[in-house]
Amino acid sequence: MLTERQLMILNQIIKHYIEYGEPMGSKTLLSETNLSVSPATIRNEMMRIEELGFLKKTHASSGRIPSILGYRHYVDYLLQQGLDNSSEEKMRKKIQRSIHSPYQEAQEMIEKSARMLSYLTNYTALSIGPEKINSKLTGFRLVPVTSGQYMAILVTDKGYIESKMFSLGRNFDSSKLEKIVTIFNDELTGLALSEVYKKLQTDIPALITKYVDYELDLFAIFKDIISKMDNDRVYVGGEMNLLNYFDFDQLQDREKVKSLYSLIHESSELRPLLLTDSNRISVRIGTEMNNELLDNLSLITATYSAGKRGTGMIALLGPTNMPYDEIIRIMRVTSDELSDSMQQFYEE
Repeated sequence: MLTERQLMILNQIIKHYIEYGEPMGSKTLLSETNLSVSPATIRNEMMRIEELGFLKKTHASSGRIPSILGYRHYVDYLLQQGLDNSSEEKMRKKIQRSIHSPYQEAQEMIEKSARMLSYLTNYTALSIGPEKINSKLTGFRLVPVTSGQYMAILVTDKGYIESKMFSLGRNFDSSKLEKIVTIFNDELTGLALSEVYKKLQTDIPALITKYVDYELDLFAIFKDIISKMDNDRVYVGGEMNLLNYFDFDQLQDREKVKSLYSLIHESSELRPLLLTDSNRISVRIGTEMNNELLDNLSLITATYSAGKRGTGMIALLGPTNMPYDEIIRIMRVTSDELSDSMQQFYEE
């Protein structure tokens, strides 16, 4: 889609915007490259790249900045071409010194990894332990407590048990509840909690609509229980760094920050964002996350191995103009070192 020259121009504009946070015009681009063409040719190429959706023009300048599609093209290029490892050894030693310490519990290591990532990048970091990611639903029950009141109970294979009370009309048909419990157990038992959450949004509503109406929001009940299971198990480091990306003179930005803080502390909302199909590094940019709160942010996630205990997850949330090559390298090294340290911990 892009010619070699257009690709070079796009990459140069992205690098410039990452470093300086300013739009790039044709004259600046020519001064920073070895292109032997006229400014008019560069302007035409930039217009063409913009027409293709990889750049956008700002109101205050004739220069261009990357679009989400432009960043995606750039990140995919980095991941496919591989990263320069020449400066990695110094970083690896620094991360090793931080992670490879004596621990009483694995949770200490997971929590420390979030603090370390935040310190290294000045972004907001998150980490999840392997037991939490791989928890599977083993049972669901609805237990009558008093007339019209029930308790919903979820049990996982890791031994977590959580419950929530809710009310129904006294005349609610108990046989319908029994049918709902059967559907839930048939469809959801044995699935990871992340899959349970997804099926509650997609498949389950259609299966239970003939047994229950809007008066019983089972999705909300399940969501609350899963959130309780996850409370304090997603570790957050550097949450104050979120303040760097918003203008507090704008009421809209102040409200967005409040909502973002709620998001990163609401595990049932956060989990679907963190869990990906990628076995290693995943980069999602702005609108790709389908959440308006994250339109101007990027989320980098990486898995780590805990041997037989399964896999865990680390993540960084930062601005879309982050230095992706550096951040991906930090995440890759942290994933490697956390895997080594976690497996050593469980072998001892």
